[in-house]
Amino acid sequence: MSRYVKYPRGRLYAVLDDPGAASRVVEALVAAGVDAAAIEVLRGDTAADTLDGTGARHGIRARARRAVEFTLMDQAPDIAWYEAALRNGRSVISVRSNDSFLTRRAVEVLRSQGGHFMNHFGRFATEEFDRWRGPEPKLPDYLRR
Repeated sequence: MSRYVKYPRGRLYAVLDDPGAASRVVEALVAAGVDAAAIEVLRGDTAADTLDGTGARHGIRARARRAVEFTLMDQAPDIAWYEAALRNGRSVISVRSNDSFLTRRAVEVLRSQGGHFMNHFGRFATEEFDRWRGPEPKLPDYLRR
Protein backbone atom coordinates (compact mmCIF):
# COMPACT_ATOMS: atom_id res chain seq x y z
CA MET A 1 0.00 0.00 0.00
CA SER A 2 1.24 3.51 -0.80
CA ARG A 3 2.24 6.17 1.69
CA TYR A 4 -0.76 8.16 2.95
CA VAL A 5 -0.79 11.93 3.48
CA LYS A 6 -2.90 12.42 6.58
CA TYR A 7 -3.00 16.21 6.72
CA PRO A 8 -0.38 18.25 4.86
CA ARG A 9 0.39 20.58 7.77
CA GLY A 10 3.05 23.13 6.96
CA ARG A 11 2.70 22.67 3.21
CA LEU A 12 1.68 24.91 0.36
CA TYR A 13 0.06 23.01 -2.51
CA ALA A 14 -0.46 24.38 -6.03
CA VAL A 15 -1.72 22.85 -9.27
CA LEU A 16 0.20 23.17 -12.54
CA ASP A 17 -1.90 22.43 -15.61
CA ASP A 18 1.24 21.91 -17.70
CA PRO A 19 3.11 18.99 -16.11
CA GLY A 20 6.16 19.86 -18.19
CA ALA A 21 6.43 23.17 -16.34
CA ALA A 22 7.31 21.52 -13.03
CA SER A 23 11.09 21.58 -13.46
CA ARG A 24 10.96 25.24 -14.50
CA VAL A 25 8.82 26.03 -11.44
CA VAL A 26 11.22 24.23 -9.12
CA GLU A 27 14.12 26.24 -10.56
CA ALA A 28 12.19 29.50 -10.07
CA LEU A 29 11.32 28.59 -6.47
CA VAL A 30 14.95 27.79 -5.66
CA ALA A 31 16.06 31.05 -7.31
CA ALA A 32 13.56 32.87 -5.06
CA GLY A 33 15.16 31.39 -1.94
CA VAL A 34 13.11 28.25 -1.32
CA ASP A 35 15.25 25.33 -0.18
CA ALA A 36 15.17 22.62 -2.86
CA ALA A 37 14.68 19.98 -0.15
CA ALA A 38 11.40 21.69 0.79
CA ILE A 39 9.94 21.26 -2.71
CA GLU A 40 8.16 18.15 -3.89
CA VAL A 41 6.68 17.56 -7.35
CA LEU A 42 3.71 15.21 -7.34
CA ARG A 43 2.72 13.47 -10.57
CA GLY A 44 0.59 10.56 -11.65
CA ASP A 45 -1.60 7.95 -10.02
CA THR A 46 0.98 6.86 -7.44
CA ALA A 47 1.17 10.40 -6.04
CA ALA A 48 -2.63 10.68 -6.25
CA ASP A 49 -2.92 7.50 -4.17
CA THR A 50 -0.81 9.08 -1.42
CA LEU A 51 -3.23 12.01 -1.19
CA ASP A 52 -6.34 9.78 -1.23
CA GLY A 53 -8.82 12.61 -0.71
CA THR A 54 -11.60 10.41 0.66
CA GLY A 55 -9.45 7.79 2.38
CA ALA A 56 -11.04 5.06 0.26
CA ARG A 57 -7.73 3.56 -0.88
CA HIS A 58 -6.30 3.29 2.63
CA GLY A 59 -9.10 1.61 4.54
CA ILE A 60 -11.66 2.36 7.19
CA ARG A 61 -9.35 4.38 9.46
CA ALA A 62 -8.37 6.66 6.61
CA ARG A 63 -12.03 7.12 5.66
CA ALA A 64 -12.92 7.98 9.25
CA ARG A 65 -10.01 10.41 9.43
CA ARG A 66 -11.11 12.18 6.24
CA ALA A 67 -14.70 12.36 7.54
CA VAL A 68 -13.48 14.10 10.70
CA GLU A 69 -11.29 16.44 8.65
CA PHE A 70 -14.23 17.34 6.37
CA THR A 71 -16.26 18.18 9.48
CA LEU A 72 -13.61 20.28 11.21
CA MET A 73 -11.65 21.93 8.37
CA ASP A 74 -13.17 23.86 5.51
CA GLN A 75 -10.19 23.20 3.19
CA ALA A 76 -10.02 19.43 3.84
CA PRO A 77 -11.99 18.56 0.67
CA ASP A 78 -9.27 20.29 -1.32
CA ILE A 79 -7.08 17.21 -0.89
CA ALA A 80 -9.52 15.39 -3.19
CA TRP A 81 -9.15 18.22 -5.73
CA TYR A 82 -5.37 17.81 -5.71
CA GLU A 83 -5.82 14.07 -6.12
CA ALA A 84 -8.16 14.65 -9.09
CA ALA A 85 -5.68 17.09 -10.65
CA LEU A 86 -3.00 14.40 -10.54
CA ARG A 87 -5.32 11.77 -12.01
CA ASN A 88 -6.16 14.22 -14.83
CA GLY A 89 -2.50 14.56 -15.84
CA ARG A 90 -1.64 17.76 -14.01
CA SER A 91 1.22 18.22 -11.52
CA VAL A 92 0.95 19.40 -7.94
CA ILE A 93 3.81 21.30 -6.35
CA SER A 94 4.23 21.00 -2.60
CA VAL A 95 6.39 23.48 -0.72
CA ARG A 96 7.13 22.80 2.94
CA SER A 97 6.98 26.12 4.80
CA ASN A 98 5.96 27.40 8.20
CA ASP A 99 7.36 30.87 7.46
CA SER A 100 4.71 33.30 6.19
CA PHE A 101 7.24 35.41 4.25
CA LEU A 102 8.64 32.35 2.46
CA THR A 103 5.12 31.04 1.79
CA ARG A 104 4.08 34.32 0.19
CA ARG A 105 7.26 34.39 -1.90
CA ALA A 106 6.51 30.84 -3.11
CA VAL A 107 2.91 31.85 -3.93
CA GLU A 108 4.14 34.72 -6.11
CA VAL A 109 6.58 32.46 -7.94
CA LEU A 110 3.91 29.80 -8.47
CA ARG A 111 1.43 32.39 -9.78
CA SER A 112 4.02 33.76 -12.20
CA GLN A 113 4.57 30.22 -13.51
CA GLY A 114 0.87 29.41 -14.02
CA GLY A 115 0.18 27.75 -10.67
CA HIS A 116 -3.34 27.91 -9.29
CA PHE A 117 -5.53 26.37 -6.59
CA MET A 118 -3.00 27.29 -3.92
CA ASN A 119 -3.60 26.53 -0.26
CA HIS A 120 -1.23 26.58 2.69
CA PHE A 121 -2.25 24.01 5.28
CA GLY A 122 -1.29 25.40 8.68
CA ARG A 123 -1.57 23.91 12.12
CA PHE A 124 -4.85 25.59 13.03
CA ALA A 125 -5.93 27.27 9.81
CA THR A 126 -5.68 26.87 6.09
CA GLU A 127 -4.95 29.89 3.96
CA GLU A 128 -6.32 30.01 0.44
CA PHE A 129 -4.18 32.00 -1.99
CA ASP A 130 -5.69 31.12 -5.36
CA ARG A 131 -8.85 29.39 -6.51
CA TRP A 132 -9.16 26.68 -9.14
CA ARG A 133 -8.89 27.92 -12.73
CA GLY A 134 -10.30 26.20 -15.78
CA PRO A 135 -12.59 23.19 -16.04
CA GLU A 136 -13.26 21.68 -12.62
CA PRO A 137 -12.51 18.02 -11.99
CA LYS A 138 -15.41 15.62 -11.72
CA LEU A 139 -15.97 15.23 -7.99
CA PRO A 140 -19.00 14.44 -5.85
CA ASP A 141 -20.94 17.47 -4.57
CA TYR A 142 -19.90 16.82 -0.98
CA LEU A 143 -16.28 17.52 -1.99
CA ARG A 144 -17.12 21.01 -3.25
CA ARG A 145 -17.04 24.13 -1.13
